[in-house]
Amino acid sequence: MHHHIVDTFADAEHAGNPAAVVQVAEFPSAIEMQQTAHRIALPTTAFVIESGPGEYLVRWFTPFKEINLCGHATIASARVLLSGSDRDRLAFVAGSAVLHTERIGELIAIDLPAAALTVCEPPPGLLAALGVEAAVSCAVSSDDILVEVDSVEAVRTATPDFPALGALPYRGHILTARTDSGGDGTDFVSRTFFPALGVNEDQVCVTAHCKLGPYWGARLGRDTLHTVQLSERGGRLEVHNNGDRVQVLGSAVLRGEVREDRPLEGARQ
Repeated sequence: MHHHIVDTFADAEHAGNPAAVVQVAEFPSAIEMQQTAHRIALPTTAFVIESGPGEYLVRWFTPFKEINLCGHATIASARVLLSGSDRDRLAFVAGSAVLHTERIGELIAIDLPAAALTVCEPPPGLLAALGVEAAVSCAVSSDDILVEVDSVEAVRTATPDFPALGALPYRGHILTARTDSGGDGTDFVSRTFFPALGVNEDQVCVTAHCKLGPYWGARLGRDTLHTVQLSERGGRLEVHNNGDRVQVLGSAVLRGEVREDRPLEGARQ
């Protein structure tokens, strides 16, 4: 069995978010895929099956749980599968969702549904669990909650209580702030936390930008945004708001191929 490792959203300053990509002829059992993802021990491992010209079936696993959507591992998959190909576009099918990816110069773009946000008061215990003192604004989507704070430094220095966050009824928690236009062209920053999925802090989360893009697009009055995720590894993204869709663009640096002695049923050898 072998897998590829890709660092998405990495640049000279940021190491990005790594993902593993495993090509298989058919999906092994969920138990086998979960064990493989746990052994690889990256934030997400994507298992992909070619299902037609330019189309792949995909399933994603964190080291502890299967998840229903992972943008950065899909970008990583596109990077692997487009290498040496004359195609520039691939579609990934997961359940009822179809994710479209495109090679644009040196970047990989992914097109995702924009998430609707409802402004709310911070639920009891949320700010303490995030390790911040106050919120400028708070909004909730179907699965995540977003908290805007008043400065980049408040995002950078937040000290979350992960067990407390994991006990709250949300898939993920997004912490964000507007930048002060320090000359690097960045519009906002964020950090994202997913302890309920076994990932305390995601290094760069694409699906969170399905919320962040529309949120900051409305706040700043423009549809093209540039942002940095302030995790330990960090990552730089470009976000385009296109009505009910969001396109996220970023780098995808292929580390190479990793081989293991242990075979995985269905894996391409």
